Amino acid sequence: MTNVSNWVLGFCSVIMGLGGLFVASHAGHGVGYYGGLAIFLFAVFFVFFLIRTSMDHEERGH
Repeated sequence: MTNVSNWVLGFCSVIMGLGGLFVASHAGHGVGYYGGLAIFLFAVFFVFFLIRTSMDHEERGH
């Protein structure tokens, strides 16, 4: 667990994704709805990217 920055970025991304779902649920339709879903999808993909980066970093032994 030497990559503390990835954990912090991951936590912030989870908060951002939940915020996007909150916005989408209250918007109902239109730009707010699709924007909130886009923020959520970005956060999910970013967390998976951070997991991949952390695993690659561990695999190299740095």
